[in-house]
Amino acid sequence: MLAAACCLAWAPSLRAQSIDYGDMEQLFGEPVTTSATGKPQRASQVPANVDIITAEQIRRSGYDNLPDILSLVPGMDVRRTGFAAADVSVRGYNRPSNPRLLVLVNGQQVYIDLYGATQWYALPVELGEIRQIEVIKGPNSALFGFNAASGVINIVTDDPLRDSVNGATLRGGTQEYGALSAFATAKLNERVGVRLSAGGFRADDFEPRGLDPATLVARVRPRRESLAGDARFNLTPGVEAVLSGSVVDLRTFEPVASPYYAASRYRTNAIRGALSAESAIGLLGFNVYRNAARYDYRSGLADARLDNTVTVVQASDTVKLGADHTLRLQLEYRDNDMAEPAYGNRFGYRLYAGGLMWNWQFAPNLSLTNAVRLDHVVLDRADLPVTGGSGGGGNGRTITGVSFNSGVVWHATDADTLRLTLGRGLEAPSLFALGTRQAVPATGQLPAIRLVGSTRLSPSAVTHGELGYDHRLSALASTLRAAVFAQKTDDVIADPFSAGAALSRQGVLYRSTNVGDSSAVGGEIGLRGTAAGFRWDASYSYISITDDLDRSSRLSFENGTPTHVVRLGGGYTLDRLEFDAQARWQSRYRDVTVDARTTQRRPVEVSNYLQLDARLGYRLTDNVEVSLTGQQINASRQLQAAGPPVERRVFLTLSTRF
Repeated sequence: MLAAACCLAWAPSLRAQSIDYGDMEQLFGEPVTTSATGKPQRASQVPANVDIITAEQIRRSGYDNLPDILSLVPGMDVRRTGFAAADVSVRGYNRPSNPRLLVLVNGQQVYIDLYGATQWYALPVELGEIRQIEVIKGPNSALFGFNAASGVINIVTDDPLRDSVNGATLRGGTQEYGALSAFATAKLNERVGVRLSAGGFRADDFEPRGLDPATLVARVRPRRESLAGDARFNLTPGVEAVLSGSVVDLRTFEPVASPYYAASRYRTNAIRGALSAESAIGLLGFNVYRNAARYDYRSGLADARLDNTVTVVQASDTVKLGADHTLRLQLEYRDNDMAEPAYGNRFGYRLYAGGLMWNWQFAPNLSLTNAVRLDHVVLDRADLPVTGGSGGGGNGRTITGVSFNSGVVWHATDADTLRLTLGRGLEAPSLFALGTRQAVPATGQLPAIRLVGSTRLSPSAVTHGELGYDHRLSALASTLRAAVFAQKTDDVIADPFSAGAALSRQGVLYRSTNVGDSSAVGGEIGLRGTAAGFRWDASYSYISITDDLDRSSRLSFENGTPTHVVRLGGGYTLDRLEFDAQARWQSRYRDVTVDARTTQRRPVEVSNYLQLDARLGYRLTDNVEVSLTGQQINASRQLQAAGPPVERRVFLTLSTRF
């Protein structure tokens, strides 16, 4: 049975980006993914630690945003810093504008290259149109390139050629919160399908207790508007094309790439075209997209504007050699550009990359996957800044890095699976860290401040080893998952905000730099199951980090990461009534805040805390549901980071799906 399943999963008609998820899920009785190797695989056969959050789990959670949904996954560190502001990391190393996690929607990058980070509320996707969220833990740069240093999240939406899904959601609750979203798919004929979605919200932010009064002059009410769509074309048998586009406008109050709070406005737009074709030389894939972002921020220190445009061209060929070998060749070109109009500064780079993945099914129950990628970056400064030198020139400087992933998957029995993986991922310096040139004039007792990037930066390299074990407990209708890992990060990057300060003739200078190394060990164990209307999910995560960083650095991961996280979840369905609850406890850690008047940093102790969330839902009809969600129902306010305390939220949701 196992051998037959393997052959079916890797049948010759490989469709790396256009598989029929629904049919394959029904065939195998589990989710399928292309995220770990670029080819369709059952979740249990992937040579990586992958958690898949299904659309049903998203609905039953009651959550209305992606960071809270991702907190359901063991090993994810979600740090909420405002109503519409949160930072997400995999296995520690979280910080404002976290640059170590690559986020994709249907395989297209959606993180913002300015800081190499993700603004979760600016993503062009509505929760109701998500089929599944694929979370890959550990570096995966060999397949996805720079910034897949600690993990990858790929959000997969419904396919209008294969799925007929329409719906709308209306929400309202505390914090004067109101939200509306809608999505629709239409199959115009056998060859053309269209998907459209739109949504937005408005709310009051959490009460800004504990923030510097000088920061509050920039405070704004969070709001978001988004419009996205795609069209899929079955041009001929075996040839499919995709055209997609999106626009998002988000306003929020958040810590930017530092603990400085600012009023941020993100205006993004994206356009993409893709083609997949079965041919005599394999499954050919072509992907071209252009992302543009305008980022305006206003704080107690200064106002600034950053513009970012990235154009990406990708090509791949996936080939089966006999019954046991699959090869995937990939090439990529990237043109990335940042502008700071107020300072007459523009900076960018061009990237050239090539990679190869090889999967060998050398026994029915044993497979080996190896992948390697070479990235070559050429830096380009088009304008000379008015605020000083680049910290080492840099026009024409090149950066070259190699990443790899190896994984062995052994199905010891029908119920037991072992995974051994080793990888090296690269975190590229962000455009901001490489090329920013910002100057804040002296005011009152505050000296002049200069933020300067450095083209001397090296990429951070994350080397990671992991042993994973899955065991199916048929008697309990459950699956036990466990993993232990060790990793080392070389050449940690500190952007100007987190690098040490130096005195210069022009005032206080903050310059990007590599600040040393850091290592971590840890693991997770979890149990999930469902039977007779009951659902249960329990997990424990552990991580211990040891830093070897320069004393001048403002970064501290060993003190700034909770060591222990425990999560318990459960639910029950009785006819049309549903109840689900989540409890999450995490141990204490130390965060950092900044006095906007003096720029001095001070530590903030975040005590261990417990958060209880619950949802009660009722199906009015087969297509209409009403639910009540309470978040942090055990405390009216709770400090979860060095920002405003997170407030209890209660909201009502009315949704339809047909």
